[in-house]
Amino acid sequence: MIDNPVMSAPSASSTTPADDRRGAARAWTIWGLIAVTGLALALVRVMAVDLPWHLATARLARETGHWPVVNTFSYTFPDYPVFQQYPLFQSAMWAIFRAAGWAGLSAATAAGWLAAFLLIARWGGPWRQGARFHVLWMLALWALQRRMMLRPDMFSMLAFGGELLALDAFARGKTWALALVPLVHLFWVNSHQLWPLSLVVQGMFVADLAWRRDRRAARLAALAFVASVLLTFANPLGFRILLGPMRTTQSFTLFRERVEELHRIWTMSHESGLALATGLPAAWVLWRTRRATPLFEWGLWLMSLALVLSAVRGLMFFALVSVGVFERGVLRTNAAGGRLLPPLSAVARRVLGGAGLAFTMMAGGGAVYYRWVRPQLSLGGTQPGFGRGIGGWAEAATAFLRDAPPPGRMLNLGMGLGDDVIFWAPGIPVFVDSRLESYPAEFLAAVIAAESSDAELAKLIDRYDVQWVFLQHARPVLRDRVVALVRAGWRPVYVDSANIVLVRATPATDAYARARAIDLRRAQPADLVSGQADIRKDQQRDFAALIAALGPEDAAAH
Repeated sequence: MIDNPVMSAPSASSTTPADDRRGAARAWTIWGLIAVTGLALALVRVMAVDLPWHLATARLARETGHWPVVNTFSYTFPDYPVFQQYPLFQSAMWAIFRAAGWAGLSAATAAGWLAAFLLIARWGGPWRQGARFHVLWMLALWALQRRMMLRPDMFSMLAFGGELLALDAFARGKTWALALVPLVHLFWVNSHQLWPLSLVVQGMFVADLAWRRDRRAARLAALAFVASVLLTFANPLGFRILLGPMRTTQSFTLFRERVEELHRIWTMSHESGLALATGLPAAWVLWRTRRATPLFEWGLWLMSLALVLSAVRGLMFFALVSVGVFERGVLRTNAAGGRLLPPLSAVARRVLGGAGLAFTMMAGGGAVYYRWVRPQLSLGGTQPGFGRGIGGWAEAATAFLRDAPPPGRMLNLGMGLGDDVIFWAPGIPVFVDSRLESYPAEFLAAVIAAESSDAELAKLIDRYDVQWVFLQHARPVLRDRVVALVRAGWRPVYVDSANIVLVRATPATDAYARARAIDLRRAQPADLVSGQADIRKDQQRDFAALIAALGPEDAAAH
């Protein structure tokens, strides 16, 4: 029906039966190595980075029968709209958690990220042909590894890959595939805040068809685009979902210096190297084939370039799109009988092929060795294996709060502690958490200022009539706030290697504080892990830093 060979992935050239068997065996060996590498990189313990509130949101929705659209977890802004709407991601992860526990979530992380990678790799071209570009695909996999944790980004990449494949199938004449595009868009809208990219991708596809005057295909693609626009509002927020991207932009501006994934890529050497290694070949092929390359592929690459220049998290799009565009450009040129490089001798081809294969094997072997053979565990870092991350979940601290919550309102710094309270102690309303689009930007700016200023912290305490604080003393800037509060008469009632609970000296808290106040000089962290010497050493180091910062007199005060 619709046959656009310029837009669709080029087909493999004809070969002899013997060459075909050897080529197929080599291709599947290479893709097997890449898949094993992907599993090694993605099979990790689940970290407490946003996941606690995702699970808690799904739990609340199941209890109430509807998805929350206001900030019910917080007492500071309980009626503020929740612009971060991820019902499909959250319900899927909650179902997996209920069925298979933390280990099931680790397995979902590995399966999801590997599937996302393979979807986009398949868009680049047939598997057999794609194996020729294994060095670049291995680099792209390592670039994607920087985001391989259990977050809604994984669903964005799944939707992105699925949409590209559906559009490509439509371009190759499979009209039915276009019906999948609005469904993928609906999935994306209800999974992650990067859903506007779906409309951008579809818009570029329609524009390319119109540019090439393929009127019938353009009309059909435009109908799918209109359907996707209408389905955008099939989410818990309805039409208010349009405000989400604006709030995300505010978060970028406010948190760029504090949140690693929002940093500029040129400030991070490792990520910059991966971007250059995958992006420069694509730029070269695009320029060399500029008259033959579809506008759609130009648009995809420029879109991914804009994403990676805006924030380092865009690398997951840029690296994969770059390699896919490079592969498609090379295969398209070869299919047309052209060459992008002068012919090489058989010896040169063997040398370069051997060097490339050695690189791919070393990159894959390194991933397997350091993730499965001799895994390296660190507190707060990526931890290979199944289950919940070791440390970072504040299980012991939230168990204390659940069993013996101090009276009155709490204030938590940092924001991630709010996530932990939301999940482990759901009856305690939090001051703030890491759902950045669920609080006014002005309030978040005040919270950021309070983390480094005793005066700003005092303003928040007075404004919200705070009676106790839950602080992450393992962060040096917050450790300073702990020292100032203790010296001002706040009494410690709980401490572990990373967190501390301090109660304000008021008549409302006096009886509680007298019953539960602790002497920090004699306190032992309640959360020290066993069996992981390196992590335990990190925990002891953080606790020792707190005691040293307080000094003997302040540590004894209670």
